[in-house]
Order: sequence, then structure tokens, then C-alpha cells
Amino acid sequence: MIRRFIPLVITCLALSGCDAITGADLTTTTPPVTETTPAGETSTTTASPNSTPGLAIVPTGGASLFAAPAGEPLQSVHEGLILPVLSTEGPWLEVMDSCSNVAWVSESQMQVVPRANPQSPGTGFDLSQSVVIVDAGHGGRDWGAPGPDGTRESFFNLDIADRLRDLLLTSHDVDWATGRITPGETYSAIGGAYMTRDTEGPDEGDFEAGLAYRAAMANSVGADALLSIHNNTGTDRTLQDPPRAVFYALTVEGSDRLASLIDEELFRSFDPFASEWQGSAIQGTASRMDVETGGDFYGLLRRSAVPAVIIEGVYVTDPTQNMLLQTTVFRQAYAEGVYRGLIRFLTTDEVGSVINEPVPFEGNVGSPSTSSCVVPEQP
Repeated sequence: MIRRFIPLVITCLALSGCDAITGADLTTTTPPVTETTPAGETSTTTASPNSTPGLAIVPTGGASLFAAPAGEPLQSVHEGLILPVLSTEGPWLEVMDSCSNVAWVSESQMQVVPRANPQSPGTGFDLSQSVVIVDAGHGGRDWGAPGPDGTRESFFNLDIADRLRDLLLTSHDVDWATGRITPGETYSAIGGAYMTRDTEGPDEGDFEAGLAYRAAMANSVGADALLSIHNNTGTDRTLQDPPRAVFYALTVEGSDRLASLIDEELFRSFDPFASEWQGSAIQGTASRMDVETGGDFYGLLRRSAVPAVIIEGVYVTDPTQNMLLQTTVFRQAYAEGVYRGLIRFLTTDEVGSVINEPVPFEGNVGSPSTSSCVVPEQP
């Protein structure tokens, strides 16, 4: 396919489903990059002395969180919470909690996922050794965009992310002519798919999570992609095409290609549901540059060291699109569109037909500060 850059004019949308930098997310921690054991060898295992932990999963019964190695415990953190590992010190793991604070845990108390060995996307890519982070946008007191009937964007995001994770952890055939996904062996289950807000974790996944935490999960485990699931707000025009938007990380190689392929597959998923849509100027692939720094405007994308996208599906605030989001058929179609785009990104050299040029942006997308964020505690 032909790759072309098209200037895109983007206006600020207050309370947008996209996340920007705020509050406690101002601290950036970059994990060490070293040769490690592939994540595909096991989904949860205790790291050997020669491996570098990537993620620490709190086991059944919870685990203690410490301010420093061998110090006084801060709290008992909730079972199922996944903590990115930043460094190690003897039997202690330096981690980032879900509110983006640095803390420590005892390795002996945790289930540890080793950091993955990196692969280059393209022909011959081994999906069984791949690791992907699926980020359900918003959560807890941060509802995201509100629907006209009081429904929450964060609920829709979580359900779609859960469906995507399920697709990634099973093998499939894909009819690329129609987009139909069926059980099969053409595309194997990936080695690891981890959710920033997991339906099997604290509060069934409905908790607040900082942007630095979300990005650190992908960076620490050496993920092949970070996929942030959102839906949008603020329609101002009628469109003939589905009003999806996929924002890509400005400085991470491959992010724009990933966005272009997901955009094409979301179009394929959404197009049968309507012939006319309400939307805005934000459509297709996009990237926003901070006018002061020239870097990514969005904190999640700015922090990511792996190919990363923020996916805005449809508009929660539009009554018709909100009703679509309330159906399992549409939410499954959303998840399948992202799945197909990711599979194309990982296993081929294809590039989507349109990648819009990054544009300068200043404004506020309405993301709340994490200053009052609470790390889920074990009951």
C-alpha cells in the first residue's frame, strides 16, 4: 500500500477520552534494557538469578508494598494487581504502583514475568513469543466521556480491552477478504497479553491508574505493542465514514504503521453498522506535538519506549453511537478490528494507506490529576 502524509487540523476536545500528562505522572522512570528470558516461556514464573524481571503480579492473598527495601510496609496491595519492575536490589524489586509511585516488594511474595526478548515485526515473527499490553483507558473515579444516559466510557473501554485480550490469548484464522475471525491455527495465541486494568484484578478492573504506570508496564516487560482503548466525545459534524481516530507515538518507530493498520481494520469493523455518523475533525491516524517541547502531547505516548497507540473508537456522547457501544456485537467488532490491525503489524511489512502528519497542539483534554489516586488494597 502507498504511504502518504496528510496534514490534519485538530482542535481541542475537553474531556476527551485521550489521556494527557497530569499530576503525579510528571515523574518518568526508564527501566534498564538488558538481555533476558523470553516472556513466552511462561506467563507467570519466578525469575532466575540470570533473568531481569519485567512485571510482578500480586498473588492470591495480596502482598506488602514497602517504601524501601526491608523497610516498614506501606500497605497490603490487592491480589491480581500487576506492577512494572524498574530495578532489583538483592531479593527486592523496585516497582511502580498503579498510582505511578515508586515502591518496593519482596520478590519471594510475587509472581514474576520475565522481560521479553525483542522481535522485529514482519514475516517470520513468532506470535507465541510476543507480549502485548492492553490498556483500558480511564477507570475508577476517572470515568472518561459520559454517555447521554449516564453510561461511562471507562466501562466500555474495559469490556473492549477484555475482549481484545481474549482474542490475543487464543489462536485464530482470519479471512482477510471479509475480516472474519474464526478458531484456527494460522495465527497462534501470543505469549503474554497483560491488561493495565484487569477484569480479574482489583475491583474487577474499575480502578484508577496513572499514565506513567500504564506506560511502565509496556516498557518494563519489553512489549511488542501498547494498545490503549478509548472512545471519544464532542461531535460537531456529519460524516460518511466511521469516526474512529488512532493516535500514534511520535518518536517510537513503528507506532505510525501500527496506527495506520488498526485504523483500516476499525473502518472495516465499524462501516457495516451505519451509513452516516456524527464525528469531528479528528478522524483516522493522528499525532499531536506539544507546542512547547515538540514531543508527544499525550503523556502515555510520550512515556512509551515501545510502539504505542491511543485508539478512539466512536463517540460515547452521541446517542446513536452510545447505543452501539451498549451492544456486545459492536464491542466485539471493535476488539476484532484492533486484533486484525495488530496481527498485520506484527506478522507483515504492510503499511496502511494513510498516515496523517503530526500537528502542533495545545489545550486540555480533561484528564484528572492522580494526586488523590488510591492503590487498591487487599481486603
